[in-house]
Amino acid sequence: MRPELTKNIAIEDFKNFYWLKEELQRFCREHEMSASGSKIEIAERIEAFLLTGEKKKPRKKLNAGKTASKQ
Repeated sequence: MRPELTKNIAIEDFKNFYWLKEELQRFCREHEMSASGSKIEIAERIEAFLLTGEKKKPRKKLNAGKTASKQ
């Protein structure tokens, strides 16, 4: 039986079960974390939170137009 996704879930249980993106986003919102990004990014953010208690911010994506050098 799949455990409930709470801040007290064992890290192994979190990693061993399948979670819908909506469930991961709900967890983030309940714990005042960013719910944006891909499912993998959100899961990594939750995993870090469960391990350390740290609320990581989402990675910022670079705009391709801003990375081009000026000539």
